[in-house]
Amino acid sequence: MTKEQRKRRTQIGIGFIVAVFISLILYLVKIQIIDGAEYKAASENLAVSQMTIKASRGEILDTNGNPLVTNRQGYCLVFKYADFPSYKDQQARNQEINELIKLFEKNNAQWIDRLPIVYNKKGKLVVDKEKEAEFQYMVSENMLELEKGTKATPDECLDALIERYSLTGYGREEARKIASVCFGMKYLGFSVSTPYTFAEDVPGELVPVVLENSSIFKGVEEESVTYREYSNTTAFSHILGVVGSISAEEYDYEKLKLQQALSDDEITKAEKDKLQNNAYSINDKYGKSGIESVMEYYLRGTSGIKTTTQSSDGSVTEDFLLAPEQGATVITTINSGLQVVAQDSLAKALKENKKLPYFGEAGAVVVQNVKTGEILACVSYPTYDITKYFSDYDKLSNDGDSPLWNRALLSAYAPGSTMKPAVAIAGLTEDKISLDSTYNCTNFYTCEDQTFQCLSRHGYLNVTTALEKSCNIYFFELGRELGIDKINKYSALLGLGQKTGIELPEAAGVLASIANKEANGQTWNPGDTVQAAIGQSDNLFTPIQLVNYCSTIANGGTRYKPYIIKSVLSADLSEVVYETEPEILNTLTISEKKLNIVKDGMRQVLTSRENSAHYIFEDCIVEAAGKTGTSQLKRTTEDGTVVDCNNGFFISYAPYDDPEIAVAVVGENVETGGGMSKVAVDVYNYYFGQRNKYDSENRNNILIP
Repeated sequence: MTKEQRKRRTQIGIGFIVAVFISLILYLVKIQIIDGAEYKAASENLAVSQMTIKASRGEILDTNGNPLVTNRQGYCLVFKYADFPSYKDQQARNQEINELIKLFEKNNAQWIDRLPIVYNKKGKLVVDKEKEAEFQYMVSENMLELEKGTKATPDECLDALIERYSLTGYGREEARKIASVCFGMKYLGFSVSTPYTFAEDVPGELVPVVLENSSIFKGVEEESVTYREYSNTTAFSHILGVVGSISAEEYDYEKLKLQQALSDDEITKAEKDKLQNNAYSINDKYGKSGIESVMEYYLRGTSGIKTTTQSSDGSVTEDFLLAPEQGATVITTINSGLQVVAQDSLAKALKENKKLPYFGEAGAVVVQNVKTGEILACVSYPTYDITKYFSDYDKLSNDGDSPLWNRALLSAYAPGSTMKPAVAIAGLTEDKISLDSTYNCTNFYTCEDQTFQCLSRHGYLNVTTALEKSCNIYFFELGRELGIDKINKYSALLGLGQKTGIELPEAAGVLASIANKEANGQTWNPGDTVQAAIGQSDNLFTPIQLVNYCSTIANGGTRYKPYIIKSVLSADLSEVVYETEPEILNTLTISEKKLNIVKDGMRQVLTSRENSAHYIFEDCIVEAAGKTGTSQLKRTTEDGTVVDCNNGFFISYAPYDDPEIAVAVVGENVETGGGMSKVAVDVYNYYFGQRNKYDSENRNNILIP
């Protein structure tokens, strides 16, 4: 190596050493001077933890902005893993759980029973049908390992739980309760990061009792949470639905949805992080029914992240890395005042028109805006106290009057004579009849080997007077001339015997047909056609179908899709997130002149002094049109006796000259449909009375120059 090469190598080495030394000095300057305060603060901190904070659920309002569901603050009691007796000391854990359960039951307070095996009314241990997924987990290899070989019985499961949790010193029912809590902790993954919720919405006076006895109830703490608050606990129950603990099926469904969303290559990392942070946990709440269920995506809100920092001096600092965002506000189409009036009126009408003493009072009312499809009221009776849904569930589900069942959307009835306007529309459109054509009602009608009867001998009638008098003979003959296929063609165009498309769960109903008859192993006869023409045979329609059908007639033949969600706004009401636009499903091809013939007949139902509805409508503040209907059916009493019973129907719209709303009323076990018309009168008087009052008040406030 030459002298020059050695000199060059020495210079490079010196340069490298100088560069490293300068870098070290710069690094020390950065950490000691520039970032010194930050590093000093960090060195003084002992622990930093993060916790997901669930957002408050969004509110639900009526069409005028009046609250239907809001939130209130309450308390739940949770087990904190660090302080709660360890699973290694099962006896201490059992004792604490048992004492807590006894305290709650002594004070008539609810605690969360998650065990999928329960005692029925006869004192027999059975599997809870609502917790099948939990039962499968319990018997699986993840827990009791009972799924191999023959299926384990509930008693065998309890035996295994007693052994697993060392509960032999307790009575069998007492052991089951303790095992329920232990199972819940196992199932929900009780850990440092996952506290276990023992009880929700705990009475305020019970919380301090638990906290003051911390030596007995170790690791039991209260948490402030929000609970649903209802402006009326019974009037909107079937519409609103309830929120409850997420089920295993619901959790798996949301987990799959999340995986699909995360697999989208077009979303950003920030969006993916937000999705993952807001993922459902097995401890979450979930909309179980009604609007709470169908609007879960909007109502749920976005979870936040809270950081907790504990310093060396013991001080604790909390801060939000990501603030929780309250769920959106759902605006419904429901007029809350109208809903209450309709419910009260229906309850009264059912009581006054009850036919048989063996059955309770039940029915439904639906009110619709004929120009948009908005549902203004949707009543199912009997109803229930939504705040007691979970505590009284067994009682409610076993009630013979089925208060949990939404009759307005899910019950399908033979509609009786409310079917006749649809058949009249079919006859006029198909030119089978005109205003001038008549049929002679002789009180009896023969179709092959069957004889049918009318309520009276009406003589010669045209279509308008046939609707007014609800003549069966007229529509028997018209139905025979049309045939069942033509009747069904127009019934379908009017939305009968099919789902309407409303956001909530609904029944499809049935259109009487040859195919339907044969599917049930029966033969279609000509007599079925004439019976179908007066709303009997196999025809079964829901109240919401009836009101939508009536609205279509009222507005001139346009069938709108019914809807109950008006819009969705941001929590602060500043932004429209979603808005429902009226949707036309189809339009009748009937001319205005022909449709007016049917509407005139419906008007005469309420103006003819021969009809009982006329006298009821004398108290109505607007002119209306309508059609009554009564269908006969057989029902079985509790002692097994089969008796003849009636269901009553009334469809109507008002004002007659410029229709705005339609009403459908159904009453089970009533004398006739005419008695149900009083409900429509009360609806009209409230709806148009309130508007007239509003217009009057605004006119009085106008300044005259």
